[in-house]
Parts: sequence; C-alpha cells; structure tokens
Amino acid sequence: SAGREAVWERDGQKLKAPAEAGTPAAEASATLMGDADAAWSQRTDRAQLEAAIAAWEKLIEQNGEDGAVLAKLSRAYYLLGDGYMRLAGEDGMEQTLEKGVEYGERAMMAMSPQFAERVRAEEKVEDAVESLEKNAMGAVYWYASNLGKFAAEKGFTTQLFYKDRIVAVMTRVLELDPEFFYAAPHRYFGAFYAKAPAFAGGDMDKSREHFDISIQKHPEYLGTKVLLADFWAVKQDDKALFMKMLDEVLAADPNAVPELVAENRIEQEKARQLKANVDELF
Repeated sequence: SAGREAVWERDGQKLKAPAEAGTPAAEASATLMGDADAAWSQRTDRAQLEAAIAAWEKLIEQNGEDGAVLAKLSRAYYLLGDGYMRLAGEDGMEQTLEKGVEYGERAMMAMSPQFAERVRAEEKVEDAVESLEKNAMGAVYWYASNLGKFAAEKGFTTQLFYKDRIVAVMTRVLELDPEFFYAAPHRYFGAFYAKAPAFAGGDMDKSREHFDISIQKHPEYLGTKVLLADFWAVKQDDKALFMKMLDEVLAADPNAVPELVAENRIEQEKARQLKANVDELF
C-alpha cells in the first residue's frame, strides 16, 4: 500500500487522566503550557519553535490527549517541516511532516469521540469527517496540510492514494469555516486544482478562482501569492504573473501582522528562492 498506518489502525491508546485542579501536577501543567505558548510566540527563531514542540509534547505525555494541544503540535510540525526544513534543504522533512499528520489524527479523535468511533470501525475518513465540527477545524486543517505535503514527499503514488481523503477533509473545512487561517481552504484548493493533472481532478479555472478568493479576503497572508506563482503561473507559463506575485511578496512588510511574522518571513524566503530559479521555470 502507498499509505501509512493511521493512529486509529493501531491498538487503542491508554490515556492518562488530566491532573485535578489545584494539585501540584495541575500547576506544573499550567506552567508548562505557559512556557510552550511563550516559545511559540517567538517562533521566528527555530529554536523557540522546537522548544514549544518539546513543551507541548511533555504536556501530552503528562495529561493525555488534549485535542487543542495536539492540534497545536500538528501546526508546529508543519511549520518546522514545510518552513524551516524545506528552506534549509534538510533531510528528514518527510518524517517531520508525518509527525504532524499523526498529531492531527490524534487531535481529531480527541475532539470528536464520534469521529474516533467511526474510523476505528474502519469507516473511511472521507465519510467520518462529517462528525467533526467547527471547533475541530484546526485539527482537521493541519492534519490535511501535513498529509498533503507528506504525500508529496513520498511521491505521486502516495499523492493519488490520499487525494480523495485530503479533498474530502479540506471540503469539510471549507463548508464549516472558509475563513479559517486566512482563507486557508481556498488557498489549498487553489494549489490542489493547479497541481493535480486533469485525470486526477486538476482544473486551472477552479484553481485561479480559489486563489483569487483567498488573496482578496486576506492579502496579508503572503503564502497565497507564493503558491499562485509556484503552481498556477508556472503551469500556465505566465512569467509576468509569476514575477508580479513574487515581487509583491518581497515588497510586503513581514511584520505588519504580528501573529504572522514567522510565517510571512518564511514565505518571503520561499519567494526569493523561486525568483532565483525563474530561468529554469520558464
């Protein structure tokens, strides 16, 4: 099989009960959470991102499956793998993204006992995802994002294996919260429809429509323009649009939105690397 073993395909996990309020263990957990969140706020420094991951993982070890913390870990591993490791050209990105997939799986199960029951009964994720509600969209989105990048690292066979699952999961996010993470569902489908060949659902018109919606709603998230340049403009052989999008990204102030400084700096570096390769792409 081209797929990986999902958490729900393994033996059931025995979860620790959260520490009772007012106990030393609960106070220690609160301190650990504070340390993790403080480190995450400084994730422009890779070492701080890794410190946040370590603290959240310790918290899960101590207190069991907290869906919100697991979703944070899924997002953090995505940033580490698709951000810092990709830009550095490091080995091990596939394994890092797979950790993000696993934490996303665990987060979805923790946030919806009904979803957990359905997938453990071997129901397809594509169908069981209807059990997940808006409060779980962080878990759902980062799971699918990690899975898509993990599959891309594994190769085309794995991408085809997971295509229907990722589309179904992202469609659920689009249905429930199209504004999630700066119109991320539209950003995803912009890239998906551009990257997929026609026989696997590719559609350049749909791609551009989703990209345009995402950019119109949230131009402050620079990654959308990078994806439009990388996937749509290259495939359409539109060098002028490619350069326009990347120049706009590079001219933007990455510090304009405090909560996006790390992500936008990374997207600017991706833009620099893409622009440096323009003669190879066109």
